[in-house]
Amino acid sequence: MRRAFGLMVLVASLGSTSASLAQERPTLQDQRDNYLVSASDLRRETAPPKVIPEEGYAKGVEALKAKRYKDAVRRLARVTDEAPEKPAGWRLLGVAYAGEQRWDASRRAYKRALYLMPDDVISHAGLGVALRALNDPKAQKQADWLKAKTEACMDVCPEAPLLRALEISGPFAPSAD
Repeated sequence: MRRAFGLMVLVASLGSTSASLAQERPTLQDQRDNYLVSASDLRRETAPPKVIPEEGYAKGVEALKAKRYKDAVRRLARVTDEAPEKPAGWRLLGVAYAGEQRWDASRRAYKRALYLMPDDVISHAGLGVALRALNDPKAQKQADWLKAKTEACMDVCPEAPLLRALEISGPFAPSAD
C-alpha cells in the first residue's frame, strides 16, 4: 500500500512537472527562435562583401598596368564571376593570362569575350596572339578577320586607327625578313 501511494505521488509529481514544463516550452521556443534569428543576423553581418565589378575591373586594370599579372588574374576572374555577361572583363582576363603566358586560359577568355561581343577587334587580336603562341593554325583565321575588317572599315569606323596600328605593327603584321 505504501508502495502504491509512493508511486501515485511520483506519478502526480511527474504530471505536475510536465505541466510546468509545458507552460515553459513557449519561452524555450522563443529563446531558440531568438538565438536562430541573432545567429542568422551575425552570419549576414560577417559574410564577405560581394565584389563590385566596376571596382574589381579598375583594380584589375591597375594590376595590368603595373605588370602584376597574377593579381590581375585573381581580380578579373572575380569580376567575370560576378558579371559574366560583360565582355570587357573577359577581354582583360585574356590579357592577364597572356601576361602570365598561360596561353590556353588566355584563348578561353578571349573566346568568351568574342561570344559576348563578336566584332570586338581587341579580342580577335588577342585570340590570334594566343592561338599563335599555341601553334594553332586557327591563328591565321583571326589575322584574316582583322584584315577583312580593316578593308571593310577603311577610315569610317571607330576602330579604324586601332586596325591600322594592328596591321602595321601588330602581331599579324608581315615580318621584316
